[in-house]
Amino acid sequence: MERRKHWLGAFAMVGLFLFGAQSAYGANAYEQLVAASKAEMEKTGGKLRMSLDWPKRDTKNVLPAFSKAYPFIKEISYKRERGIGPFGQFLIQYKQGTNPPYDVMHIASEFQAQYLKEGAFVKPPFSYAEINKHIPKGWPKLDSRAMDPDGNFLSTTGNVRGNAYNPTLVPKGKEPTGWDACLDPMWKGKFMVDTRNKLQALQHDSETRETHLKWLKGIIANGAVLTRGQGTILRKIASGEFPLGCGINYHTANRMIDSGVKNLVYTQPGPVPLEIGTRVYVAEWSKTPATTQLWAVWISTGGQDVLEKYAYRGFPWDPSSKKYPLAKGKHVAICGADCARKWDNYNREYQEMLGLPAAKKKK
Repeated sequence: MERRKHWLGAFAMVGLFLFGAQSAYGANAYEQLVAASKAEMEKTGGKLRMSLDWPKRDTKNVLPAFSKAYPFIKEISYKRERGIGPFGQFLIQYKQGTNPPYDVMHIASEFQAQYLKEGAFVKPPFSYAEINKHIPKGWPKLDSRAMDPDGNFLSTTGNVRGNAYNPTLVPKGKEPTGWDACLDPMWKGKFMVDTRNKLQALQHDSETRETHLKWLKGIIANGAVLTRGQGTILRKIASGEFPLGCGINYHTANRMIDSGVKNLVYTQPGPVPLEIGTRVYVAEWSKTPATTQLWAVWISTGGQDVLEKYAYRGFPWDPSSKKYPLAKGKHVAICGADCARKWDNYNREYQEMLGLPAAKKKK
């Protein structure tokens, strides 16, 4: 079964190569990508199966905008897969010969190296570097920090982290505008931190690494309450159970604030940890490899405005981004493609420093 799957994947890629070769005359790499995607969609009747870790309300306007940009994508069926658990199960099933039910699929970062090792990801049909030379006029270019040096994936979103607090519990003048707020003895045992690492950018950046490692030791000494889940942390803060949380997703907090959640404020300390996230790989089982790649390109360029407006995940260097004034004048520590390759090491380091139990890596 494994050999059969890989042969089918190889035949699909050869077909795309031949299609690209036929389309090469008078067409640049971006135009070839669009043409290949259109051919795929004709075979599926315009239907695309997609899964990300975004809540549906974030996709409500973003996915229709993608279809509007490429009308041959007529219907996108979407299901959210979140956390870590589902991706371990999908990997087990894949190794047993059963493919996940999505053509465009984001895999939790903790499992990406394992999927790559098992051959579950394949090279995209076209070079991102070549596509980037021909991005439509008026769209931002792909950022080099978002492109995997080996060409396997494209990171598509700007995930910024900061602090969040309940203004009814935090006195004026004590707002957690800096990372050192989490080290203040007045909050000993009263602030929350996610057990899932959200601050790899600060571990990776040479200017912030040593300070951040000391900070991690400091928050444990100051009694950080370790809990899994950004939504859980923010609900506990808004309800008054805890006054503040450190290392909070900008997109999770501000989505809740804008939806009407009271007693919740997000603040952006500097340096700013930025994960260039939602790394999009092409799945070996995908019936739509070119459309997967087209989604990654569009959401990183022409779709940035709608991404920021409705999903809160645009890049902070974009002046139209709501993050832009929050990050202005502050050092931005970036976890891009090179950082993603060290993700397992950073997560293991984070677990060890916080004293979290974890399975030992086989040598």
